[in-house]
Amino acid sequence: MNRIFLLVIMFFTLNSYAQVLDEEIGFRLVKAEYLLSTERFEDAIKELNEVIKQNPNFKNAMLLRAETKYKLAAYKGAKQDALEHINNNGVTGKACAILGKSEYALASEEAALNNLTAAISLGEKDAKLYEMRAEIYADRNQKLSACEDYEAAAKLGSTTAAIFARKNCGMKEVPQKEIPSPNTTHIDDNDTVENNTNGDSTQVQPGEVISDGTQESDQVQNNPTDTLTFDSTMVDNSGLGSEDSGELIPQEDNTVNDIFIDEELTLEIFGQGLGKRRIMQRPSILILAEKDGIVTVEICVNNEGRIDYAEFVASKSTITQNSLVSLAIRKAKEFWFEESEYPKQCGYIKYKIKGS
Repeated sequence: MNRIFLLVIMFFTLNSYAQVLDEEIGFRLVKAEYLLSTERFEDAIKELNEVIKQNPNFKNAMLLRAETKYKLAAYKGAKQDALEHINNNGVTGKACAILGKSEYALASEEAALNNLTAAISLGEKDAKLYEMRAEIYADRNQKLSACEDYEAAAKLGSTTAAIFARKNCGMKEVPQKEIPSPNTTHIDDNDTVENNTNGDSTQVQPGEVISDGTQESDQVQNNPTDTLTFDSTMVDNSGLGSEDSGELIPQEDNTVNDIFIDEELTLEIFGQGLGKRRIMQRPSILILAEKDGIVTVEICVNNEGRIDYAEFVASKSTITQNSLVSLAIRKAKEFWFEESEYPKQCGYIKYKIKGS
């Protein structure tokens, strides 16, 4: 009788401990999600490391860490976490999207194409996925597929894709038909998780904090609009920015707005006319670095002047230090531009840093 009583006590004690542990892990996960939403990526990584250390399969922690690592340009670590998530939870569109974007950044064209196609097939509606796949198709001289993907990205709100499609693909207006899905046949698991790691010892293991290194930056592909070689005289561009589709598309205008912050930092804002758009408010920025370099952030500004999107661009940067990337993205989102007739303008903020 006493033995049974002890077993009952042990059961309830262990059950209570497990419940308390889950609550603690859940709190850390919520905190990590908040930190990620506020662009405090390094702090988010620390919280996610603790969650995964205690329970590697806890909810979506592994996938969140993959997303966070991708935002910090730690592409190999992002890829490994996405693969781990797939191994534990099966193939998902979100995991394939992170894999595809990471492989694209690492210039693994075949793996990128497989995973981007899988993500799109599984219902991921992200304009960047279509833009990246279009660039791969263009490299392979598959112009029709490239144009279809640029038009799909345009429908999803990419002004960069809309400008390019109107200039090079003959698109007269943002398409209102169903998004085309060329070559989106089912990809089996072997294709989807292709990663070509070859035992790379630089990959980040579960539980590790990512480094401040630049191991991936020299392999990053160029921006699609820099490398696609379609004939720019294919169509008349005089209509760019007109209201023929019911939605204004900005001009392809790379006028640069140079902003002197201090002796250690100068900013350049350019792309789609953003260099001409007056800045109503800018954040105070203090950046300290040991050596000279550039951190570039792509931004999209809405008609009210607020920045809806900001993401690090490794191909236009020479510094990939985690703390500087995180700071640059956070500060970029604090800019406030004057109101505009354009629903969206996308361009870049380039932080030109002079080391101390």
